[in-house]
Amino acid sequence: MMDTIDISLNINDPETIARFDGLYCDFYLEDDMFELEGQFFTIDGQLYIEFLSSRGVLHMAEMAGKELRMSQIGKNFYATRPDGKRFYSAINRVYYKVTDPTPEDFKEYLEKGVDEFFLLMEDISVNYVPDTKKWTILKNKIDMTYIGDIFEHDSIEELCEEHAEDMKGEWEFCIYEAYEEESDFASSFFMENPYLRPSK
Repeated sequence: MMDTIDISLNINDPETIARFDGLYCDFYLEDDMFELEGQFFTIDGQLYIEFLSSRGVLHMAEMAGKELRMSQIGKNFYATRPDGKRFYSAINRVYYKVTDPTPEDFKEYLEKGVDEFFLLMEDISVNYVPDTKKWTILKNKIDMTYIGDIFEHDSIEELCEEHAEDMKGEWEFCIYEAYEEESDFASSFFMENPYLRPSK
C-alpha cells in the first residue's frame, strides 16, 4: 500500500503537488472559523485551489474569490487571489469524492494511500486498522465531547452490508488530514480501553 502523506505537509514538494492535482480540499483563510471547500489544480507546477463552496457562508465566497494560488514558507501557508490579496491559510483535509461507495471502492482507494473515509453530512468515518486487519466504522462523533459508536468488522464487505444505509451519500476519501495525530490518539484510546470496546 502507498504511504500516506506525512502530517508535516509540504506543498512545495513536486510529488505532493502532482498527487494533489485534481483532488478536493477543505481549507481556511486567515483566522476565520468557516471551512471552505475547493479543488486543487496546477499551472506550471504551481498549486492552486479553485474555490467551490463556503458551506452556506456567503461573505466567504467574496473573500476567497474564484481561485487562489497556494504557497508555503516554512510551516506557514498562504493563499493569494489574482488581484494580489494574500491570506494566511490552512489546509484541513485533502480527499477524493466518492458517491455511494462499494466495498471495491474502499479497497481500491486503500491501495491509493487513503487512510480515512469520511461521510461529512452524517459525521461517519470508516478506517482500516492494519495491525488487526479489521475495518471499523465510527458513527455520530461530536467534536471532543463524544467519541461516537465504534463497530468493528472482519471485512469491508461485512461492514458495508451491516451498515448499508450509512454508505449512501457523498464520501470524502482522505489522503491528508491536519489533525491526523489527534484523531489517531482518540481512536487508539477508545479501542484499547476495556470498558469502551467497539460493538460487534
